[in-house]
Amino acid sequence: MTDKTFVQEEFDKLLEKITNADVYKRQTAKIFEYREARLIEQHQQLPDWVNREEHGPAYFVRYKSPSTAVETTITTKTYKLDDQLELNTLHKLKTYQWLLAEAYEVFEDFIERVYADCGIRGSSLWVRPDGWKHDGSKDLSHYYNPRRKSSGTPFIQLKALRERSAHFREYEARKGNHYRVQFVLIEKLRHLIVHEGGYCEDFNSLMSLIQKELVDVSMKGVRSYVESYLIPHRGAKLIDLLELPVEDGPGALIGAYHDVMGGFFTTLIEYALLIKESIELEEQPVT
Repeated sequence: MTDKTFVQEEFDKLLEKITNADVYKRQTAKIFEYREARLIEQHQQLPDWVNREEHGPAYFVRYKSPSTAVETTITTKTYKLDDQLELNTLHKLKTYQWLLAEAYEVFEDFIERVYADCGIRGSSLWVRPDGWKHDGSKDLSHYYNPRRKSSGTPFIQLKALRERSAHFREYEARKGNHYRVQFVLIEKLRHLIVHEGGYCEDFNSLMSLIQKELVDVSMKGVRSYVESYLIPHRGAKLIDLLELPVEDGPGALIGAYHDVMGGFFTTLIEYALLIKESIELEEQPVT
């Protein structure tokens, strides 16, 4: 039987960090909901002599020339009530986006470390890289270096698990719960958040990148699934992770909503749990 201690400890770390991210998300929702209500209330309390349609703050950015010390001031537009409400929503969304990016990084660290441990133990789940020069090494740094991410991480590790673990293959992609598709979407959204400010400028290119990771998966319904997380904004598509109100049934009557972020967090936790189970079920070391 394989030693489960390391993978259990790593899973516990992941669970704690993603749970914390979910707590931050819930508090973020409360903060920005309160802020929205206050903006509306303050606007309604403006005196009659104020032009309410035009009223709002402007912001200033100042900088100096390093050589002449001449100062330049940039003045933003006046943020009217609608602008302030939009800014509040975008600020909330930005916070959600970065919480998702952080949660993804937690998952990536998890799979890198537990898969490296498979190599140390001589697990049959571990694939020997080309040009490997550390046969028999028990040094984790030979299998995992956080400063030098393996090319293709985490998809090379997931591919190896898919090929070598029957348990992983069976439960990774089931009707109604396709972890593989969900995870590829999260990874691509994370890239857009980190490198493109949360915007998708070229949807077809995004779909090509997603399809590249799903070459043996039916793409039926995937395009509309991806589109459901993007909304038009400022000439591009913005990643939308905000709560969606329930429109039909009893839930609509009580103000229920679909928790998009909670769903992504659950996907990352359950996918990590599947990896943990697959490693723990594997018993025979490579001979």
